[in-house]
Amino acid sequence: MIHDLTITLDENTLPFPDSGDPRMRWQHLVDHTAYKCQVSLFSLVTHLGTHADAPLHFVKNGKTTAAIDLGRYSGQAVCLEVPDIPTDKHLDISDVLEKNSAFIRPGDIIILSTGWEDKVGTPEYFNFPEFDPGVGAVLEHYEAHGIGFDLPSIDRKGDAHQSVLTRDMGIIESLINLKPLIGKRFYFSAVPLKFSDGDGSPVRAYAVTD
Repeated sequence: MIHDLTITLDENTLPFPDSGDPRMRWQHLVDHTAYKCQVSLFSLVTHLGTHADAPLHFVKNGKTTAAIDLGRYSGQAVCLEVPDIPTDKHLDISDVLEKNSAFIRPGDIIILSTGWEDKVGTPEYFNFPEFDPGVGAVLEHYEAHGIGFDLPSIDRKGDAHQSVLTRDMGIIESLINLKPLIGKRFYFSAVPLKFSDGDGSPVRAYAVTD
């Protein structure tokens, strides 16, 4: 079974606050009124909706979406529930991973379901808890290849981003429809587009279960 884990993009998709107004723009260059086909032009920020972060996002001269190993965004994954996430302090996932350590395998992409996806499309969505700056070391301990979650970002100022991205691990943000996957292993894919100078990219994230 294929599970779509992606936010639908349109011109009303809310961008990250304090980033100007980089909403998606969509223009039909050719449409079915005058032709037998439709061809469109669009522009959007690389971190809109469900998207992948490449190291270049927070690491100067870091790998781009064209250079980083696709295995950091696709492969075997496990979805873990993070209940009762704090909103007044950093989110430390070490206890959740330790509790599920027998379930985690080297090379996994660790997907975290916090329930925050229920706030998608509302201003409250961006009042999210930030990950602890030590998250990269925790993931490295379990030999994870990447991390994905239903929050809009891993943090705001960049410490948690750098903790993960300096280790060339993938980050996939703003996932949805994770609840049916909690406690399961599956194939996961959220590969970024191959931009030569890409710091990130929208993705079509999905999971394949038996």
